[in-house]
Amino acid sequence: MPFDTLTMAAAVHDCKQLAGSKLTKIHQPDRFSVLLRCYGPQGNCKLLLSAHPVDGRIQLTDRTYDNPAKPPLFCMVLRKHLDGARLTNIVQLPGERVVQMDFAAHDEIGQPTNRRLMLEVMGKHSNLILLDADTNLIIDAARRYTHMVSRYREVLPGVPYLPPPPSDKPLWSALTAEQLAEALLNSDLQQSPARLLQTNVAGLSPYLCRKICALCGLADWANSEELGEYELTRLHEQLQKLAAIIENGGFQPVLLGQKHAWQDFYALPPEDAQPHQQFATMSEALDAFYQRRQDRQAFTGEHSHLHKLLTREQQRLTKKIKLEEADYADAVEADKYKNAGDLLMAYLHMIKPGQTEIALPDFYEPEKEVKIHLKPELSAVDNAKRYFHRYNKAKKTERQIKQQLDANRSELEYVESLLVALAEAENTADLLATAQEMQDAGYLKRQQNQPKAKSAARKEPEKFRTSDGFTVLLGRNNRQNDRLTGKIADKEDLWFHTQKIPGSHVILRREPNRDFSDTALAEAAALAARHSQAREADKVPVDYTAVKNVKKPNGAKPGMVIYFEQQTLYVTPKDLQPIETANETANENGTD
Repeated sequence: MPFDTLTMAAAVHDCKQLAGSKLTKIHQPDRFSVLLRCYGPQGNCKLLLSAHPVDGRIQLTDRTYDNPAKPPLFCMVLRKHLDGARLTNIVQLPGERVVQMDFAAHDEIGQPTNRRLMLEVMGKHSNLILLDADTNLIIDAARRYTHMVSRYREVLPGVPYLPPPPSDKPLWSALTAEQLAEALLNSDLQQSPARLLQTNVAGLSPYLCRKICALCGLADWANSEELGEYELTRLHEQLQKLAAIIENGGFQPVLLGQKHAWQDFYALPPEDAQPHQQFATMSEALDAFYQRRQDRQAFTGEHSHLHKLLTREQQRLTKKIKLEEADYADAVEADKYKNAGDLLMAYLHMIKPGQTEIALPDFYEPEKEVKIHLKPELSAVDNAKRYFHRYNKAKKTERQIKQQLDANRSELEYVESLLVALAEAENTADLLATAQEMQDAGYLKRQQNQPKAKSAARKEPEKFRTSDGFTVLLGRNNRQNDRLTGKIADKEDLWFHTQKIPGSHVILRREPNRDFSDTALAEAAALAARHSQAREADKVPVDYTAVKNVKKPNGAKPGMVIYFEQQTLYVTPKDLQPIETANETANENGTD
């Protein structure tokens, strides 16, 4: 949802504690955002002002932002006029997403002067504008524009500042019950009450209108024709309660959606059973929301980069294997070439110049004929020599091709296991572990000062519970698979893996004095299928055997094992009920 007037009011309420603070540093992390470091009775604080077209906002922040090596021009102007200034007042204009910040500053010769910074959050028209508060003249702005862009006003240095154009609708907070009824009833009543409120009253976002109507029991009304005195009175009462919340700072900031998979933020909790998490302040909620979104964007970008590299390697190996298989097919048919050459030499007298094919009786089965393709431009002897040459070449290269083919098939299997690990990655640490493995394998260039992925490699395996109480362990990447199978699992536990399909290692724990149930076997196999390359298939073959029958060959790549005495189950991929671990608890506290 947008950063509406109520959300801004909650954020400005957090920022009012900065009144009286001194500006100590000014940064501009990007084109749209300014970060003001303030020092006052509350200590050091950071105030973020963003005029981003989508993410425009004001908030206190604890996050760290990267700054460009060379500060932008607007940042230099702010430093010139506001460095060392004292913030005297911060206020939101009534019914607007505009914040006015007044500063007591000094000019170049040390004379006291007043400066004003206006933050306008208006979508693609959002802006940060620095003014001379005494003359109301614009000093500079994050976005300058002329009348060619806006017929209403120019935003240029030296031009008088005009606030954004006012709404022609009455402001909700200034309406009496009678004025509200008049504004609503003199309109199209075929629309829903929420839409009616939004189109006839200023200062309310669509979400807030729906929330107010839900509180009044009007959420399910298709139109407003039956609005009566009772409903209109309730609407006015809710608006008055909203005004009191803003006046008294009674906000209850929330992030909407599942924990750490938040979809949005707001200054008040939802009225329905929509999942949400409450925060102490709006700024804390915004920090958590945008940090999570930044992490997800960084995760998605890095995931896409790694996936592209692995897919390219997969395609290269697939193409190479296809060519080698063709060469190997020729090589294993070497005896046919020798037989063809011998037949041509024995029946030279039967071959006519320019002939493209000849059928000759086989030496070993005279009743059968062997068709031999000829090159018409070659003589009979040269055609025979050609087949002998192919025979000799095939014999010499058969073993070499077989070795190379096996090596490339093994490497392709490994690359596909990395793709599975990438699909299983849930956070940056998981991605880092896969990236480090790719670096070790030579698929990714190693970066200087790169953090190590020890935490991801050493992370405890994910735990699940079968419906009849058995514990199941799952590895998320090749190194975790090695540790799970080689060090964590007991010899009598059962090991599961999709048959000839890259996937995670799955361990079904043995319970004391209890045999493995068919249910546990099937569910553990379904989990292995779900966390494999065949996760979308209907029926997947999954091998299982005792852990003692699983061996890692010397020099094998991470996650690569051989096994024997296995049995096979055909299952439909399915997840199990997870058991919360310390790692998951840490992730829920934001450490991922």
